[in-house]
Amino acid sequence: MKTIYLIRHGKASLEGSDRERGLTEEGMEHANQIAEILKNIEPKIKIICSSPLKRAILTMEPLAKYLDIEIQIHEDLKEKITGDTSGKNLNDEKRKMWDNFDLKLSGGESISEASKRALSVLTLIKNELDEDGCAAVQSHGTLIGIILHHFDPSFGFDEWKNMTMPDIYKIDYDNDNTTVKHIGCDSIETFKIGN
Repeated sequence: MKTIYLIRHGKASLEGSDRERGLTEEGMEHANQIAEILKNIEPKIKIICSSPLKRAILTMEPLAKYLDIEIQIHEDLKEKITGDTSGKNLNDEKRKMWDNFDLKLSGGESISEASKRALSVLTLIKNELDEDGCAAVQSHGTLIGIILHHFDPSFGFDEWKNMTMPDIYKIDYDNDNTTVKHIGCDSIETFKIGN
């Protein structure tokens, strides 16, 4: 069996470009607490991967330092590109996209497009693992929700809205059988984006 822990980053700063936004002080504490949760799991994490966005990399740094593992950066783990929301209600637009996976805004990508790249990079990471290997993969809320929907079609817009920041999911690949379990961050005071 191979295992991937799918991790949503800690509370992000709103300062700077989307790619360069870091973590708040609370988010840095989230990163330390995520390391505490994951550093002693068995089998040991052997691979750490992250989105190229700064807040994602910063969330993985304490775990990478503790385990002495270099973070692999994967462009395809970046957040789904929403596109131009000028004059639109972002929440309404996201709900429409969860209802129609081929819908996209100008300059954005559809859930179908984002799903394709996300699942492709997950397969790449899984194939890099030894049998009984374990990886920590850091990404973003919408992209993680899309991945979870692939394995559990009941996961939709409402479930995505209820994800916390940070959050942890465990994906077990046992030959042709894949199971997903919500690990969560019970030891962490999480943050939830308002409804």
